Amino acid sequence: MRMRGWWRSGGLLVLAALVASGCARDETVAAQAPALVYRPAVAPEPWPPRLGEPYPDLQLVDQTGRPFTLSSLKGSVILLEAIGMTCPACQAFAGAHRVGSFGPVEPAGGMQSIDELVPQYAKGVTFPSKDLVLVQLLLFDMKLGPPSVDDARAWAEHFHRDRTRFQVVLAGGPGLHNQASYDMVPGFQLIDRNFVLRSDATGHRPHDSLYRDLLPLVPTLIAGG
Repeated sequence: MRMRGWWRSGGLLVLAALVASGCARDETVAAQAPALVYRPAVAPEPWPPRLGEPYPDLQLVDQTGRPFTLSSLKGSVILLEAIGMTCPACQAFAGAHRVGSFGPVEPAGGMQSIDELVPQYAKGVTFPSKDLVLVQLLLFDMKLGPPSVDDARAWAEHFHRDRTRFQVVLAGGPGLHNQASYDMVPGFQLIDRNFVLRSDATGHRPHDSLYRDLLPLVPTLIAGG
């Protein structure tokens, strides 16, 4: 995924057009359906999320096509993955080496899926479960645009992410289609039971190590630490 230079120049004009069209579409939807279906075309505050602070309460749509509010998971520990659908590392973390890649993307070599990593680095933790919920937040689709509900559904089906088994796939939409989101890909964030961001291993220069910091913290947070 190469986008930084694009973003700082003409990409801003493209983004503005995307946001404007997203607003128009969302206003039409809002007029025809319940307010819960409305997906704002602006980023939540703050964005990106900040360590030690409550996580932005994302209101998006999940892989079943239903409205989903992230804070509905408060009381569980949340392992949130920031995903660009064309990102080789994201595909590897999702399980592409086991079930095959999603689309024409070669998954990053030598990388295990998160399903394999949790038992190794978060000892004694059952995953996913009501105590540790996996949330895959799709931020960029296969054309580096805002993901749709159909993208979330297809991704979930391919990687066997079952909403009823504590595995949530969210379509990020136009409000999260920005440079801050791009800088979060790939990686994971860990949100505690009180909905506070406790560890951030996202992006190419992560604040925390996924293996040394984030995953080993999971049992402590589940225990209420």
